[in-house]
Amino acid sequence: MPTPIDAKSPESGRAVLELAAHDPMAAVRHVAACLARRAYPLLGLACLPRPDGTTRLVVAVTDDGRLSRLLTELAGLPEICAARLGDPGAPILSALAEDATMA
Repeated sequence: MPTPIDAKSPESGRAVLELAAHDPMAAVRHVAACLARRAYPLLGLACLPRPDGTTRLVVAVTDDGRLSRLLTELAGLPEICAARLGDPGAPILSALAEDATMA
């Protein structure tokens, strides 16, 4: 699993979170509510199906030093199977970051 230093772009202050969920619609709703409660700007979100029947949520957020606490809270949600910092070099994550800068 990447470290927080590896999972963010130092010049942009952005980070990418990868979440595995059983119920994607409920997970998106709860993730968005958690981000809103914590005043985290949501820069991008993608839902990708996985062969094992779960869904991979890719969430782009700003990094203001609270990522470890956010990951702990997200991992504790009942719809979330796993939560980790993502690899910002992955193609889907690069597209999310580019879209966030264009908005």
